[in-house]
Amino acid sequence: MFACSLALLTIGIYGLSTKRNLIRLIIALEILVNAACLSFASLSAMALPGSSDPMVGVLIIIVLAIGGCVAAFGLALALAIYKRLGTVDAWELRRLRG
Repeated sequence: MFACSLALLTIGIYGLSTKRNLIRLIIALEILVNAACLSFASLSAMALPGSSDPMVGVLIIIVLAIGGCVAAFGLALALAIYKRLGTVDAWELRRLRG
């Protein structure tokens, strides 16, 4: 399970470092959040074989809920930017700084 978390972490970092589209950046951030939650759960399961701390589950649910809210806000922001400027390219938005 830890290898899957490492693979998700690699995919998320690759997505953040190479993509310029705002929507793809938001998806890469969500992949990173899921990788962190998966690694946290797997490390908790390795600490106590056969059981898991319920506090870890609660923390993971809270992190996923907050991550979902951040993703929804980011997608709404990307939609507003697209409607106003006609682009969701992050490098094009840096040009608009002034």
